[in-house]
Amino acid sequence: MPCYRCGTRQADPEPGKSSPWRRGVISEHQVLVCPACQPAALADLMRCVRCGSAYLIRRLDQVECLDCRLIRDAAPDLVATQAPTATTAPPAHSAPPAPPAQESSAAPGSGSALAAEVARALERVLGGR
Repeated sequence: MPCYRCGTRQADPEPGKSSPWRRGVISEHQVLVCPACQPAALADLMRCVRCGSAYLIRRLDQVECLDCRLIRDAAPDLVATQAPTATTAPPAHSAPPAPPAQESSAAPGSGSALAAEVARALERVLGGR
């Protein structure tokens, strides 16, 4: 997962050292923040209602504070849970709805940029074998 502010991808930390990247929650979604963006991102991160810490994680539809261990249910994603209203009908002059897009086996959000990044990483590691 890339940094939510700048898009930099996380690299493995040096052996024996912890990662300088920080996890956080923004609008009920877990994000990663790279070391360069952490000072600016601190204001964007949600805070614990009990202790005020920004050290929150989201897992299994719950948000947990890693400082005081308060666990609360995450708010539902309004876009995903809203049902279409029956009173809204498309205008009579509109075009027929487009057929659903073919779903690929690739993960959502993956694309040519990610494929190129993976190819560069393999080239660095394997050295053009």
